[in-house]
Amino acid sequence: MLAVMAAGGLGVQAAGAAAAQPESALMAPPAKNCAVVAEFPGLQNVTTQSYIRKITLNEGLVIRKSRIENGKIIIPPSGLYYTTRTPKSGVLQGDKVLILGKLYEFVDQATKLDVITNVWVDKKKGVPFGDGTKRLELSILAMGANGFPVPNATFKILKQSGNYYGVAFPVATSNLFTDITSGKLNKGTGRKTGTYLPTDKGQDFETEYYASSVAVSGQTYLVADKVTPKGAQVKEFATGALRYMLLSPDAPKQALMAAGDKIEYGGFTLEITKVAANFADAKLTCKKSGKSWTKRFGPLTAEVLKYMPVDEERRAAFVLRDPSDRVQAQLNIYKAGGAFQDGKVQIALYKDLIKLGNPSPWTPDKRFLYRPDT
Repeated sequence: MLAVMAAGGLGVQAAGAAAAQPESALMAPPAKNCAVVAEFPGLQNVTTQSYIRKITLNEGLVIRKSRIENGKIIIPPSGLYYTTRTPKSGVLQGDKVLILGKLYEFVDQATKLDVITNVWVDKKKGVPFGDGTKRLELSILAMGANGFPVPNATFKILKQSGNYYGVAFPVATSNLFTDITSGKLNKGTGRKTGTYLPTDKGQDFETEYYASSVAVSGQTYLVADKVTPKGAQVKEFATGALRYMLLSPDAPKQALMAAGDKIEYGGFTLEITKVAANFADAKLTCKKSGKSWTKRFGPLTAEVLKYMPVDEERRAAFVLRDPSDRVQAQLNIYKAGGAFQDGKVQIALYKDLIKLGNPSPWTPDKRFLYRPDT
């Protein structure tokens, strides 16, 4: 299964190897002249309402690198995948994801940072990173883009789906450019509003060209050491990826709870043992084994909320799961009315969690793999 999260969507991919093989269609784009069907029976566009906004989810089906052989249509491993778009979906927000026509609760996720250093990339070539199912490509190496023969490089990230990450990474390193990473433009040039000529005193803008040896997009960054007409030396490149995500096929049980209140769901009992102004103590108990786990939800402060819900470490302060990842209790920090109300706390309890690694078999049909495509 193929899943494109904060940047894109989810999908189902015919099982193949974890990394690209000679026959595999992993990372291969659909043919440029492929048939595109805008609407297909059974595929949906679904609008969902989270705690904070509406999101429209889309799904689709892709076949790539297929061929006809002895009267049969042959689709190679990873050549068939289902994809679903999940723009802006996040955890703790009551968001859902659409998979094969069914809505799942988006419960939690964990991430990682893939880094490569000191690699040479030839023009129109690429280097793998992470587990080898994504590639950093030097897609454009232009000479004379500024009117004189100096190389400018543009890198792109090729994903498992065969699509490129939506942002390109342009870099240049010539001494004919002023590298803006030097801070040269941090306070501007000192020019006043108006029009200038090359012959004006102190003006030499015809030889005043700016570039950057660093390109960024969110957490992703690329640092170029050298750009030449034949390729580029990358000093460091890093981008985020998903380690796993947790889904639930059922809506959570939600409650506004005071100290001493209990709720039961999915074979577990959640008890709130204490409620303060910005934190609450909880105990989760498995009814079958009798084992319990405790957690202090919070404290919930303005400082903690700065990078929420993407700050994985701080987000953990509002989540309580059993060690086998069967259920998850969490503080509803984004629900209307606020997490804490008149000595009570807003709680959600999810059951029957589905844990999807990167990659992992799609639980309902293990002929398919789940892959996050971001």
